[in-house]
Amino acid sequence: MKNNYRTKMDYLPINRWPQDERPREKLLKPGSEYLTNSELLAIVFRTGISNNGNGKSALDIAKVLLSKYKNLNELLDVSIAELSEIKGIGRAKASQIMAALELGKRAVSEKNGNNISFRCSEEVANYYIPLLKDLKKEQFRVILLDIKNKVIKEVLISQGSLTSSIVRLATLFFAGRVKAMARLA
Repeated sequence: MKNNYRTKMDYLPINRWPQDERPREKLLKPGSEYLTNSELLAIVFRTGISNNGNGKSALDIAKVLLSKYKNLNELLDVSIAELSEIKGIGRAKASQIMAALELGKRAVSEKNGNNISFRCSEEVANYYIPLLKDLKKEQFRVILLDIKNKVIKEVLISQGSLTSSIVRLATLFFAGRVKAMARLA
């Protein structure tokens, strides 16, 4: 009976794999939609770790990461320090993961809400929900729009606790002044 554990002789870096099995080459030929989450993360990682023949490929590290956090949505709540606890993921790879996830959130927001102007409240919600839903603290933001509903500026008014954010009325009036000053500039 064969066990599922690698021996020192089993490790083979991705660059020595057959061309059609390498994640980057698979992305280039059939396209990114055909890759697993592990393969996409392996591309983000770029390299694995070598440890005197007992290393792990970038794909191995990605599989360990996803087995710990189950899915990409759970990764949104993980800190760089927590990611760095996984063998093979240092601060650099953890930063790469966080950057890739943030780019994904921003891409969804831009696709859903047109970053330039909003036609209705639903577009505002579609734009901001991906950006704000995973925050650790409540935030109160004001979006300053011109007469054609184009975004002039976004202002973070208050950042509170896990469940609430207190806003002073005077702070909101100040945000209105910022809008007026932005028009004059």
